[in-house]
Amino acid sequence: MMKKLQFLLVCVAALTGAAHAQTAPRFAAAEIDQGREQYHRTCAQCHGRNMVNAGTTTYDLRKFPTDQPERFINSVTLGKGNMPSFKEALSSAQIALLWAYVGSRGGKEP
Repeated sequence: MMKKLQFLLVCVAALTGAAHAQTAPRFAAAEIDQGREQYHRTCAQCHGRNMVNAGTTTYDLRKFPTDQPERFINSVTLGKGNMPSFKEALSSAQIALLWAYVGSRGGKEP
């Protein structure tokens, strides 16, 4: 499990082009688009189309801190609260693409 998490963090660092996960994320347009497609297949049912929801019953992902990719990866991989774990349903690459979409605020901050 720890090796998988480390691999995910390396993927996030590679996607952002950052040597350290705390730096401001930078994502390629293709990664954001692929992340958007994955988001709509996997996350939109609960978190809203294009991440738009009231934020009253599910977390408003538009407010997710962009300097916390590890927290995002942990939440998706292990689950949090009412959100189930997606470790068996999504590959590390798919989760990294989701982060590209969420971490860029849906492509508004590439």
